[in-house]
Amino acid sequence: MSKGSSKTPKKMDTYKDPVKVYCRIRPLPLGSTESCVADVTDKMVRLSPPQESHAVRVNNTNETTHNFERVFKEDISQKEFFDTFALPLVEDIVHGKNGLLFAYGNTCSGKTYTMTGSSSEIGVLPRCLDVLFNTINAYQAKKCVFVPNKLNSFDIQTEAEASFERQYKATSQVQGTPSRSKRKIDHSKRFHEEMTVGGIDEDNAYTVFVSFVEIYNNYIYDLLDDTSLEIARTPGSKALREDSTRGMYISNVTEIEVTNADEAYAVLIRGQQRRRVAYTRLNHESSRSHSIFNIRLVQAPLDNDGETVLRDNSRIAISQLSLVDLAGSERTARTNNEGARLKEAGNINSSLMVLRTCMECLRDNQTNQTKKMVPYRDSKLTYLFKSYFEGEGKVRLVICLNPQAADYDENIHVMKFASITQDVTVTRAKDININHGLTPGRRRANIIYKEVVKNMRFEDDNNQSEMPYTLGPLFPNYLMTTPDDKDILPALMKFLRERSARRTALQTELKRREDAFRKELIRFDSEYAAISKNLNECKATISNKDREVQSLERKLKNSIEKMELLQQTINSLETDNRTLEHQIKEERRIAEDERRERGRLKEAVRGAVFQEREKWEKECNKRVKATQFQMKSKLWETDEKLRLLREIVESTPTKPIRPTEGVMTRSRTQEKRTPVNTGISDATNTNQDTPKSSVKTSKRHEVKKYLRRSQPSDVWLEHKPDENVEEDTLLQPNLRKKKTVETPKVDDFTKSSANHYVLEHQEEDSNGEIETQLIKGDVFETETGGHSVHFTDVEVLQKRKSVEINQRKRRSSEGSADWTDIETRCSIAIEGRPNMSPAISHKPPKKSRK
Repeated sequence: MSKGSSKTPKKMDTYKDPVKVYCRIRPLPLGSTESCVADVTDKMVRLSPPQESHAVRVNNTNETTHNFERVFKEDISQKEFFDTFALPLVEDIVHGKNGLLFAYGNTCSGKTYTMTGSSSEIGVLPRCLDVLFNTINAYQAKKCVFVPNKLNSFDIQTEAEASFERQYKATSQVQGTPSRSKRKIDHSKRFHEEMTVGGIDEDNAYTVFVSFVEIYNNYIYDLLDDTSLEIARTPGSKALREDSTRGMYISNVTEIEVTNADEAYAVLIRGQQRRRVAYTRLNHESSRSHSIFNIRLVQAPLDNDGETVLRDNSRIAISQLSLVDLAGSERTARTNNEGARLKEAGNINSSLMVLRTCMECLRDNQTNQTKKMVPYRDSKLTYLFKSYFEGEGKVRLVICLNPQAADYDENIHVMKFASITQDVTVTRAKDININHGLTPGRRRANIIYKEVVKNMRFEDDNNQSEMPYTLGPLFPNYLMTTPDDKDILPALMKFLRERSARRTALQTELKRREDAFRKELIRFDSEYAAISKNLNECKATISNKDREVQSLERKLKNSIEKMELLQQTINSLETDNRTLEHQIKEERRIAEDERRERGRLKEAVRGAVFQEREKWEKECNKRVKATQFQMKSKLWETDEKLRLLREIVESTPTKPIRPTEGVMTRSRTQEKRTPVNTGISDATNTNQDTPKSSVKTSKRHEVKKYLRRSQPSDVWLEHKPDENVEEDTLLQPNLRKKKTVETPKVDDFTKSSANHYVLEHQEEDSNGEIETQLIKGDVFETETGGHSVHFTDVEVLQKRKSVEINQRKRRSSEGSADWTDIETRCSIAIEGRPNMSPAISHKPPKKSRK
């Protein structure tokens, strides 16, 4: 409700109500036996895809269930449906709140029957009119008291102005020839709803105005405009405007004041006769446009006397109930429409799609707290009812379903729209008190006062014994008993003289009053002539102004069309701009991905090159060492041959010294390690019996170790599993400060203060020998108080057999004293260091014989 406008003022509360969606299932058409719709409960329906549906062809055979505020079965009556669906909105319009009723569904689903009905089973719209007039019948204002001001509001006229306008309209209707649409229709046979709603304010005066329009091919046409039909066969379209409170209304629409439900129903029938319907393959009378029937209830408070309407436009309250019968969506594959029917179907589907898009945007904005632009302007239907969706009044939607199997695919799309609409909420409207500061009960007090005055006048009329204008009392007794009676004749003569004098006085008064009345009539006639002249001048002025207004409206309409074209161009450019921005972002993302991929490939290639280089360096070093060892072996063989030759020549045996690889060799993967100086103890010959005293071990050649003055204190944590095998190899890791554990724990790093870590791992190589790996790393403390190990080195310990020295056969001529036996040869220890030549040999002292 609004004051002086149909726009509800801004609400200060945050209470919101959802859009209530109902479902009504029509009975199966004649000749149809298979149904795709079933009501599960009074709030749920189930849709089952038939075999000929598109869903089955794409292997989608799942049944779907949909929830509603209420599901009405096929046998539901019109009254029960009205009481649940529309009656609360009639009560709201009496209380000054707006309402919007939608009938949505595919073609031939029963929408028009639901809204209009028949003469015996009237629909929602006639019942709304009956209930409304039953409620306000005793409180209606006189006709023409409220007049539209063409700005979506109303003005209040005085009683004299209203009376003059009533006479003018009555004269115009008598002089004009009634057309077929204006002829009276007998509504006595139709059913009348006798229900009323409570809560009406008795101190207000009420008036009802109705209008009927249709939206055809996205143009608005007035179905009650007779002037446009008299001028041209094709009616002109109407434009949409915004009032002072940003409420949407149809400019220059015909609003008819009605005083009873039959008069309003006659207006409805007259508009329906002009509505565009056509024959299609699916419906013999298919609606080709969206019809909108508006009921506007205007109310204003009475004055302090409770007699007339208070002339204060700020206290006018206007509430509106819009009943919308949407045209059904169609598929060209089923209707086979062509020409004008095909264009109409395209415009109908387009407007319904815009309505669904608006619902989706509203749901997303309310759910995700976004501010997406709702495309109201894309369709006249959504642009007209923008005020409702932005928080004015209540919105209710009834989904009409045709349960026949052929309509399954269309019903699925209708259900999706219903699901979206149920998630939209509308701000709840407030009650507005227009009687603030006025005494309640004014109308009832005025009625009681009139009854008291009427009773007092009736009593005064009964007490009066003579009429106000009379010739005097009745004639006296004039019967003479004797001829010489002298009393009766003088009395009679006196009575007659008085009666004649009274007659003369009455005639004089009558002549005076006649003269006064004649003068007053002449004055009134002159005033009437002046008023008629002024009225004609005003009519001429109004006619000129109307022509100017029409010219301005045409210009405004052209400007609006240009603005719409510009807006469409802007929207297209914005869409192209968003598309280009998206493409630019996508190209940038692809370029960034390619740059990262090139960097990753570059790093991968660099790492592969580095690994390959290290691999070949190691391989080259290995081959160089092998070549060096082969060269040394060949050189030793040459020396050995020369030595043997020298022995033959000089007959002086010498001890051969051959370079060996060592009993144990050690290789490193990253850094070279300084080997620990080791010696080989004397070995005893197990084939000869030698006394124990004759075998003595030689002392190992000690090599002095030079240490740095500032040598760091390295602490090692040796991780040595229990299953490792102890080997008595010569080269062992030399870890001075160490702590050996089987399984390292956090406390082992903390208590030992270790800054190095070594893991001893053993496995069997290809020759069946045990290979020991020493995995070394540095220990660092982390910021969280823990420890991390950074591995830096891997050492591999392998056992290799020493190169056997070929013995030559002893000559028979050589003495046994000068020959060195196996024991003597095996007692020689060779100490070798990397990159050091020649090797150091250690020879035990000679045996002392007793």
